[in-house]
Amino acid sequence: MITDEEVLKIVQRIKNANNLDIKKTIEKASTAGYLGEEHFYCTVIEEGGMTHMVPEILGDRYKSMKLDNLYFDIISKALDHEGIYISLGYCASHLIIPDSECSQIIEYDDYDLNEDEYEYLMDYFLITADDVKKFSVYGEEGIAGHDRIEDVGLMVNIIDSNYKAYFALRSTDQCMSSFRVLPFSEKYQKEHPLSLFNPINKILIEMIDKTIVLKE
Repeated sequence: MITDEEVLKIVQRIKNANNLDIKKTIEKASTAGYLGEEHFYCTVIEEGGMTHMVPEILGDRYKSMKLDNLYFDIISKALDHEGIYISLGYCASHLIIPDSECSQIIEYDDYDLNEDEYEYLMDYFLITADDVKKFSVYGEEGIAGHDRIEDVGLMVNIIDSNYKAYFALRSTDQCMSSFRVLPFSEKYQKEHPLSLFNPINKILIEMIDKTIVLKE
């Protein structure tokens, strides 16, 4: 599995990736989708971490939206303010995906308890536009996964004419009425759902890093 040091290197590289191609990354994310389903999960961030979809900004959150000049004009303006969030990965514990459909099966092995204290094995499927991986960990270890109403991606804005990007978790309520983006941090213990060192987040960060489109 990717190490803590490797995760921090990716985080630092993305934070200073001024060659990030926002348009192509959004296009890739919106067409590849969740197991092949189209979605528009690029949202505009407002103060306090709440987000809005572009159709919602235009007055109709349920309107079908093309990735046209108007769409990217709104995205461009948002980058100069609180920024945008691009959904790029998922952690799904409610799905059953055959091992043959996974590029890698990862079994957690850094346990703290004695072997006979573990009984409940959890399988998480980690999904991006490019890949599906299976991660197995005993529930007694306390490693927090993500809910089905959560996804992982990048918070992006422009500071001093340079792109700044941060890995984050976006959560919504069951009625899809509000979204909130919460950044990952190295300050949390590995069991925390927002920890950069949470094994699930580490794997997703590595997977997302490979889906991001950079300018040539």
